[in-house]
Amino acid sequence: MRSIKTRLIIWIVLVLLLVLGTTGYVSYQTTLASEERDYAAQKEGLKQRLSLSLPHGVWQLDDEFIRLTLDAELKSPAVVALRVEGDAGLYLGRQRNSSGEPVYLGRNVAPASDELLALPVIYQQRDNLGTVKVYLSRARIMERLERELLHQGMQALLIAVMLSVILTLLLRSYVFAPLKQLQQALQRAAALEGSDNPQLPEARFSEFAELVYGVNAIIRKISNELGLRRQAETTALAEKERAESAYRQLLDTQDTLIKTEKLASLGSLVAGVAHEINTPVGITLTAASHLSLTTAQINQQFSGGQIRKSDLQDYLLNAQESTDLILSNAERAANLIHSFKQVAVDQTSEARRAFDLSDYLNEIITSLRPKLRRSQLQVLIDCPPQLQMDSYPGALSQVITNLVMNALLHAYDEEQEGTIALRASRQGDSQVRLVVSDDGKGIAAENMGRIFEPFFTTRRGSGGSGLGLHIVFNIVFKRLGGVINVDSTPGKGTRFTLVLPCNAPEPKHEEQS
Repeated sequence: MRSIKTRLIIWIVLVLLLVLGTTGYVSYQTTLASEERDYAAQKEGLKQRLSLSLPHGVWQLDDEFIRLTLDAELKSPAVVALRVEGDAGLYLGRQRNSSGEPVYLGRNVAPASDELLALPVIYQQRDNLGTVKVYLSRARIMERLERELLHQGMQALLIAVMLSVILTLLLRSYVFAPLKQLQQALQRAAALEGSDNPQLPEARFSEFAELVYGVNAIIRKISNELGLRRQAETTALAEKERAESAYRQLLDTQDTLIKTEKLASLGSLVAGVAHEINTPVGITLTAASHLSLTTAQINQQFSGGQIRKSDLQDYLLNAQESTDLILSNAERAANLIHSFKQVAVDQTSEARRAFDLSDYLNEIITSLRPKLRRSQLQVLIDCPPQLQMDSYPGALSQVITNLVMNALLHAYDEEQEGTIALRASRQGDSQVRLVVSDDGKGIAAENMGRIFEPFFTTRRGSGGSGLGLHIVFNIVFKRLGGVINVDSTPGKGTRFTLVLPCNAPEPKHEEQS
């Protein structure tokens, strides 16, 4: 890239050449006009001289006089040759040779010329004695013009070079040298370290005085800013250490709260399942007691020989009803205990295993039935059979539990009817798409960007901790290796979409440790 100095010198040279070229062109035109005037004057003078001198020599047939007259006219640079033809066979022709000497011009020779003048030879203004032909040329005029043009061109080029050199030296001394000093000062200012404070000396020229003052002010300001920056860096490092310490404490606190949330969720699950088991166990106990009593009575009647057919039939009917109640309620309690045991073990152990997604979703919802039964909500599960996953069922259970309980807590008012749907499908060859949706209140637009933030909740005083969805996001992303998105329309419900790999990735070393 060319510098300003180079461009400025080029422009100066171009302007000088333009000015001198214009001046030379005007001078050339002036000289050309002057030469044309001289040429016209020479022609006119030639006509007058020949009309006065030749008639006398032609009248007397004086060849010597005519030759001298013609040779005299050949001294004019515009005349190339002259030829006189008259009565009685008079002929005399003269021309200049290459050396400029007048020589004889043959009758049949046509000399090279630019213009031919044919003038009559009139004696005493009445007798036409013959004709004189004058061969004229502008060659000498053009030679002079070319020499003049070359002279002016060389003069203009010499003047341009001299002025360019002079202007370059002046610019270097009075402009570029001070600018170079300013540039070096700014470079030193840009590389300031420590307590350096380089200052420019006072400028020799008033035009640079304010600029030098401004540069010195900039250098002082930079030096002061460096001092403040070093102080700020020291303070920032100390603040960074404190912030990192506070952040580590926050992470520890968050982990503790997450573990507490998980244990609280498990405790609530235990309480709900225990309460749910009381009913089938109580019915089983009552039916067994009734069966025992009726069995003792029928046994007493049988021992006393007082048993009747109708009594035996009544006993068998009661025994059948009691055993049916005992079996159905025992099976109900066993299923509930199995579901609770599987979900509880998965949540506490966080072990990896292969499982059928449809069966496991039903086990999760079964373990949540005690809480769901208190509401007017219906849970639908739509999952194809034999959808196998090799993942962390405990983590998945916590995700589904938190999403369902989040909908139960936030999406519906008390005693409000609604439907929570769990729909699973295979996506590609190695992923599962799981959608948990509800038809409740939906999420306000201003809260959509914050629902996965820790400790953010709209039910702070009504049982909301603000960790449920944050735990869900971390488990889906870090433990299960998937992604989660949320869509919601206020008044029409919310839909959480999870895309999970069928084969969960191995945990990272830092997570294992």
